[in-house]
Amino acid sequence: MLRLSNISEEEINKNMSRLTRFLEACSYQIDDDRIIIYINELKKQFEPETVRKHITTIKRFLKFINYPSVELIKPPKVPKKRKLVIKPIHVRNLIHEIDQKVRYEPLRLRAKAAVLLATTSGLRAMEVYKLMIDDIDVRNRTVFVRAEIAKDYEERITFFNEEAKQALEDYLATNPSSNLFYNLRDAFEKIDSKLRMKHMRKFFSQQSDRLGMPTAIKKILMGHVVGNEEYVALRGVDVDLEHYDFQDEEELKKIYDKYWRDFKILD
Repeated sequence: MLRLSNISEEEINKNMSRLTRFLEACSYQIDDDRIIIYINELKKQFEPETVRKHITTIKRFLKFINYPSVELIKPPKVPKKRKLVIKPIHVRNLIHEIDQKVRYEPLRLRAKAAVLLATTSGLRAMEVYKLMIDDIDVRNRTVFVRAEIAKDYEERITFFNEEAKQALEDYLATNPSSNLFYNLRDAFEKIDSKLRMKHMRKFFSQQSDRLGMPTAIKKILMGHVVGNEEYVALRGVDVDLEHYDFQDEEELKKIYDKYWRDFKILD
C-alpha cells in the first residue's frame, strides 16, 4: 500500500518499524484499551512531533483494516517553532569556520563548494549529496537535477551564481570522484555552527525573497508546484514569458541571473 503511494523506501521502512512496534506492544490483539495505553506510553517517551508520526502510521493501518474507532484517535498538537531566519552573515560565518577548522584541503574545498552551490541554487540537501559530476555544467552555471534524485521524481534545472562557480572550479581542480559531494559529515563534525546542508535551501528561499525574485520563479528552481495565479503573475516579469512553459532553460536563467548572478556571500 505504501509503495503504491510513491513513498520513498526510507519512509516505508520507518512506517513499518512504527507499525511493528505498535503491533508487538498490543500483542497483535487490537482493541481500544490497548491503543489508548500504547499512545499514552508514546506521549511519555517522545516529543509531540514524533508521537504524531507514530499515530499517523497507526491510523493509516487501522483505516486499512477498517477498524471502527480510528477517527476518534487524535494526534497531539505540535508546538510551533519560531521561524529560522538565515541571513548572508550566518552563511558567511559558516564558510569562514569551514576554512579555519577543516584542515584537509580537498574536504574543505568540497564543503565550501557544496554550501555555496546549495545556497545559490535551492537544491535539497539530499539532491546535493547525490549529484554526479556530469549533473553540473560549471561553465554555464547549471545543475541538472535527475528525476531519480529529485524528491518528486521530476527532473528540473536550476542554476548557481559566479561565487559558487569559482568555489566549484577550485574543488574540481582537486580531481574529485564522480560522486561530487560524498561524506560532507566529516567537515560539519569539525565546526561549531548549527547550520547544516538542509538549511542552505531555506537560505536560498529567504534570500530570493529579499532580492525580489518572483515567488513562482523561486518555486520552479526549487522544484515546487506553480499554480495558475502564479503563472499569470509571471507575465509581469521583465523577460517575456507569454509562451514560457517553465522548461525553457535560457529564459529561466535570464531571470535567475537578474537576481542571483553577482550576489556574494563572502567578503
